[in-house]
Amino acid sequence: MTGIKYDGEKPMMHLLPPKAINEVAKVLTFGAQKYDEENWRKLDNLQSRYTSGALRHIFAHIDSETLDTESGLSHLAHAICCLLFKLEIELEDAKSKEEEPRESDVTEHQACDQSTESDELSDKSYNEAGSMQHIKHLIQYYKT
Repeated sequence: MTGIKYDGEKPMMHLLPPKAINEVAKVLTFGAQKYDEENWRKLDNLQSRYTSGALRHIFAHIDSETLDTESGLSHLAHAICCLLFKLEIELEDAKSKEEEPRESDVTEHQACDQSTESDELSDKSYNEAGSMQHIKHLIQYYKT
C-alpha cells in the first residue's frame, strides 16, 4: 500500500543541523535559568539590543574566542539566539500589521455605524469574528 501526504510546500525541518540546534537550545536554557523563559521578549529596544548582542558574540568568535566566559557556551550559539529573537519579533510584528485594519476599512466601518440597524448588526458580527480570529491566533501561538 502506498500512502500520500501533501507536504511538498512545507518546510523541510529535517534539514536543520541537530548539533547546532542543540547548542542554541543550551544557550536558551542558560538564559531561561538566569532570567526566565520569556524574558527575552520583555526588553526595551529589543531589536537594537539583540543586534548588539549578536555582533558582540560574532566579534568574540572572530577574535578566536570560541566560548562565552559567563555561560561556557558557544559564542556562535549565543549570536544565533540573538538573531532568532530578532527574527521572531520581526515576524510577529509583520503578522500583527497584516491583521490590523487598513485606514480605509476603519473609515468604511465608521460610515456603517451611522447607517441602518442591520448594518450595525453586521458590524457586530464582524467584530465578533475578528475577536474569534484573535483568540484562535493566541491559542495557536501558545500551543507552540
